[in-house]
Amino acid sequence: MSFKAIKYLMMITVLLVVFLFSKAQTAPVIFSSPDGNISFTIAVQNSKLMYAVDYNKIPVINMSAMNMVVSGNRFGENIVAIGKINDEKVNETYAYRAVHNKAVNKYNGGKVFTRNIFPFVIEARVYNDGIAFRYVLNTKGAAHVEKDLTEFNLPAGSIVWSQSNVKNYEGRYTKKLIDTIKHGESAGPPVTVELPKNAGYAAITEGGLTDFAGMSLVANAEKGFVANLSGEVNKLAQMETPWRIIEIGKDLNSLVNCDIIANVSPAYDKKLFPKGYNTDWIKPGRSVWSWLANTRSVTLENMKHFSDLAAALGFEYNLVDEGWSNWKDSINHRDQWDMMKELVDYSSAEGVKIWVWKAYPDRKGIPGIKNAAKRKEFFKKCKDLGIAGLKIDFFDSEAQDIIQFYQAALRDAAEYHLMIDFHGANKPTGESRTWPNEMTREAVRGLENRPPWAFTNTILPFTRYLAGPADFTPVHFGERMGEVSWAHHVASMIVFTSPFLCVGVDPQSILDNPCKEMIQSIPTTWDETIVLPQSKIGELVLFARRKGTTWFIAAMNGINETKIISVDLSFLIGKYMLSSIKDDNNKQANALLEKTKVSGNSKITIVLNAAGGYAGRFEKIK
Repeated sequence: MSFKAIKYLMMITVLLVVFLFSKAQTAPVIFSSPDGNISFTIAVQNSKLMYAVDYNKIPVINMSAMNMVVSGNRFGENIVAIGKINDEKVNETYAYRAVHNKAVNKYNGGKVFTRNIFPFVIEARVYNDGIAFRYVLNTKGAAHVEKDLTEFNLPAGSIVWSQSNVKNYEGRYTKKLIDTIKHGESAGPPVTVELPKNAGYAAITEGGLTDFAGMSLVANAEKGFVANLSGEVNKLAQMETPWRIIEIGKDLNSLVNCDIIANVSPAYDKKLFPKGYNTDWIKPGRSVWSWLANTRSVTLENMKHFSDLAAALGFEYNLVDEGWSNWKDSINHRDQWDMMKELVDYSSAEGVKIWVWKAYPDRKGIPGIKNAAKRKEFFKKCKDLGIAGLKIDFFDSEAQDIIQFYQAALRDAAEYHLMIDFHGANKPTGESRTWPNEMTREAVRGLENRPPWAFTNTILPFTRYLAGPADFTPVHFGERMGEVSWAHHVASMIVFTSPFLCVGVDPQSILDNPCKEMIQSIPTTWDETIVLPQSKIGELVLFARRKGTTWFIAAMNGINETKIISVDLSFLIGKYMLSSIKDDNNKQANALLEKTKVSGNSKITIVLNAAGGYAGRFEKIK
């Protein structure tokens, strides 16, 4: 073939490709959920990559940009064409440790290619309770991610529940109409949305964050938000972003039971965790803690006393917070490790194991554990002493290096058989699926802060806790009790999920309290959770939770008015003995105890004080 003929053929081929891609541009790619209720549309408009999400044919996310700035280039612009590469269907369940013990991973999805100067792929998944997508770029070398410009534009009239602290996620939540949120306002995910006209709920967050900067949100000018990375990101070769997630449901029960964050996260390494969540050295449990107690000093003798109290309560752990690294016995030439060994052995004899606090950075002259060698040396000493877990503190960022540290620290901790609680940290994004030794993390405005509590406590289960367990350190009968009742505090211990359940209350005040027996009976992990229909964000939390054959019910009133609610017990099968902790309508710092027989055919009436609460336990009658 002559050169002229080859040139002509190449020209025809190019024209044909351009024609085909120009046709592809006009045809959006649509994925639907297995039940057909959710649709996820990816399209090109004015050469820009866009997406939209509908639920029951009603908009959840209006047309929004899909865009990133990588090494100076905007990948979501100048799009010539898009097309579907493949389809994917998955339907599986797996063991998990969250609001329930089995996660459901059922979705329709696939990959969508884009054609422009810098082509990339979008991986999409559509579940019956939401959608997830991420960008995959083959950069053929180093990539410098400067910005994520993904948008989440909401329907007018949507109500948004969010908090603005995007460093340690300890802000107070507010309720705002999306139409009134000012351009530039920050929001730390999950951001929960009440869709207009009672169309349902949505929550925006991310999952599978392993080697990237974390994503917060900033209000844009389109009645929505745009992604905001916590610093720039450096990657090599193929780059996979974390998954951008929009949970969707007809009610709050759907949101609370959504598994998408776990589903998009890597499964655990079976070599490190041979029995998964039941690996021998991973033991969920309850812990005493001196930090908010009347006798809070972190001395060896006081920590022995707290181990005595943990044993008296039947609690599994005693958390020793900041201060133990300064222990020193000059007379007997003993350092902090010798003295900690004494505490570990003393506590072990009483059936109590020790957790210890450690700062991530250098702090007050004590070296931190940023450095891998120092971290492993510290972990080994903890393992050799018989310490069960570590509370690692002071991150206050979700920059890429912090995210990388979490992964490295969790792997090192697994090798030394140590459980982890990250404090002063960012939101969880599915780490506890990849690393079953991550028991909890803070990223919440917990009891270390000051009251009032009621309003926030009735928001958190439907916002922050959608992302995963939180170390709220619930329950207090002292000065931090605030405006809420004893029963409200006990209910929070049931509602606020944390497999390492560290209580803020002085343990002696539990021993002296009529609520003691109920508190002692509350588990730290759950087989099933039902958000009952009376629940309303910022006003009322009403949960039914099951562990084995025993059910618990918890109510927290978020408003300054008495509430009377009727609860249908149809979630019960058979007959039960109900033990109740009720509000005393004359005094918040008191509780009334009651026992009664009920069945699945029963209804109970709960009377809540203003900012009050209720806790009940249903034990099967044989």
